[in-house]
Amino acid sequence: MLIANAYLVFLVNLLAGVVFGVVLYRGDYCMAGMFRDAFLLGDFTLLRSLYLLVTISMVLFFIAHLAGLLPFYPPPTYSIPSLMSLAGGFVFGVGMVLAGGCVVGTLYKMASGNLTNLIGFFGIITGSLLYAEVHPFFSHLYKTYQIGRYITLYGLSPVIESAFTGVFVILSIVVFLRWKKRGHWDVRAHAVGYLKPWKAALIIAILNLLVYLLSGWPMGITTGYAKLGAYLERYLAPGHYSHVLFFHSPSVGIHRGGRLITGGAGATFDIITAEEVSLIIGVLLGAFFTSLYYREFRVYGLPPLGQTISAFTGGMMIALGARVASGCNVKFVLGGLGLISFQAILFVSAMTAGAYAGAIILKKVVLRL
Repeated sequence: MLIANAYLVFLVNLLAGVVFGVVLYRGDYCMAGMFRDAFLLGDFTLLRSLYLLVTISMVLFFIAHLAGLLPFYPPPTYSIPSLMSLAGGFVFGVGMVLAGGCVVGTLYKMASGNLTNLIGFFGIITGSLLYAEVHPFFSHLYKTYQIGRYITLYGLSPVIESAFTGVFVILSIVVFLRWKKRGHWDVRAHAVGYLKPWKAALIIAILNLLVYLLSGWPMGITTGYAKLGAYLERYLAPGHYSHVLFFHSPSVGIHRGGRLITGGAGATFDIITAEEVSLIIGVLLGAFFTSLYYREFRVYGLPPLGQTISAFTGGMMIALGARVASGCNVKFVLGGLGLISFQAILFVSAMTAGAYAGAIILKKVVLRL
């Protein structure tokens, strides 16, 4: 594990981000699109691959833990669940549908010239800055409404975790084979270099395991957005920045190699910069150069006013929801569900409900503007 050297961690996550960006772009692998298509069109193609991704991650994490390869189990970025995980997850789910992309979907689409997602990106930065102003209030609520004492099912009982994992994987394999028989995995596309959803799911699951092994915990990204906002605020309003508690309160702290390694949302180079800002940069680079390679980079005009408002508002909701819940879909869907994190289960359940509500709002309000 490289966590004692932040610069090496930065490089690992940058490279992981590049691969992630290529996969997301070539597979058009957007979680917002998955839920939108399911709720509005009844198309579950991409959601099936997400189920596959979670199952593969669960198997990989379980085996790696049994082999003693995981540096932290659970990761230090996870905590005891709170009812605020539900509140934040719901807001996040609505936001990602309205924005037309989640925290990584926004990046890979923006990198190929999509101005709607660029607007969503600025919405996420704005939402992160708005949250910074009210962080003490929501931090207090999160702690006040924490439920239970355990972070993961393993903490509750290793035996129960093993049994649950075994049963879940066996039942999932049965489902996957049935889908294969019905041809659900065979997705056709005319785009050159298209990556089928099941292949994207497999690559992302393996990539996340490698990040976990080398960096200390699975991929995360939304605190990285907050750091970008912090750099902007420190430049534009340094006096105000110095008084915002959120930017001066570490969100993670671990002892490694005889020293304390910390990181947070502040405008400084720390372990969060190495883990998350690097991932943002990597996804942008991977998607951008892939779009250039396939000659698909296009910058179109600004979207209609209704879509512009929806994208920006959705972006703000993504950031606010993620910060209230202390995580996003990358952290909880791609990593937390595989770890059987109670925090992730609450978040994803509420995010699904929020995505449904967002799809209704998109259909009945936004598309009629």
